[in-house]
Amino acid sequence: MSYSSDIKKELLSYNYTGRHCLAAALAAIININGYVGTRDGQTTIIIHSDNPDLIAKTVDITDDLFCRRISKDKRNNIVIEDQKFISEILKTTGVKDSTDFSVASPIDFYVVSKTCCKRAYIRTAFLCCGSISDPHKHYHIEFVDNDYEHADSLKRLIASFGINMKIVERKNHFVVYCKEAELIVDLLNVMSAHRALLEFENLRVVKGVRNNVNRLVNCETANLNKVISASVRQIKAIEYVAERIGLDHLPDNLKKMAEIRVMYPDASLKELGEKMTPPVGKSGVNHRLNKICEIADKLKGENNYG
Repeated sequence: MSYSSDIKKELLSYNYTGRHCLAAALAAIININGYVGTRDGQTTIIIHSDNPDLIAKTVDITDDLFCRRISKDKRNNIVIEDQKFISEILKTTGVKDSTDFSVASPIDFYVVSKTCCKRAYIRTAFLCCGSISDPHKHYHIEFVDNDYEHADSLKRLIASFGINMKIVERKNHFVVYCKEAELIVDLLNVMSAHRALLEFENLRVVKGVRNNVNRLVNCETANLNKVISASVRQIKAIEYVAERIGLDHLPDNLKKMAEIRVMYPDASLKELGEKMTPPVGKSGVNHRLNKICEIADKLKGENNYG
């Protein structure tokens, strides 16, 4: 089962207690998975989904809202032709038929005027056309809509919770989406997907810790490589000086520094300084080793010239 399916299973178990939230949920189903139009001179409501659980949920919502049990056909369609019942549904949900072009917004914002109703609409919209990527891979949540006006209205409805999403057209569909982990967490909370939210947050924390550890390891590795590279360069310089003129020709402080560097090739500048008598700071150690490298370079130049 996919991550999206797990969340939808959790959302399908949500039970509405108020008629206003039931109306908002049914409005979302009809707006996204339904059609309200005229057939043979009469208004008809058709609702279809490839998800049988959503159709079953629609039947339950309609029963709770109107105390009337509707049925579905073999193709998983709900077809309502009773004109009086249709009129009651449209009045309750604020859904308009396909011939009404005077509607300012596909979502009747009077039906979703309460915060709980906004949540109900968004929650049901996710059941109808939403999906979320497995957070183990990447962060992405989206609603795929056939109608731009409804997608834009849904985007504005979600924005009322401070969650700003974007719209992009994809294969004749309009996708309301978000890729920011914090906003996805907020949206899961709005939809009351609390179990999924906790799982998402736990994973986000683990990924954050892992990324920090990797950054630290990479930083330590880079620093270690620098230490090793510098040590190899310094020891080669010391060996060259020893071969050409001998370390006894160096000032005492440089000679002692050269001996300790050869003795402790893996030590850091700080560790080398602590082994000197008296101890020397990092800058002092660095200065002395650079001086030895300069002497080696000068000797090489003289040798090449000769």
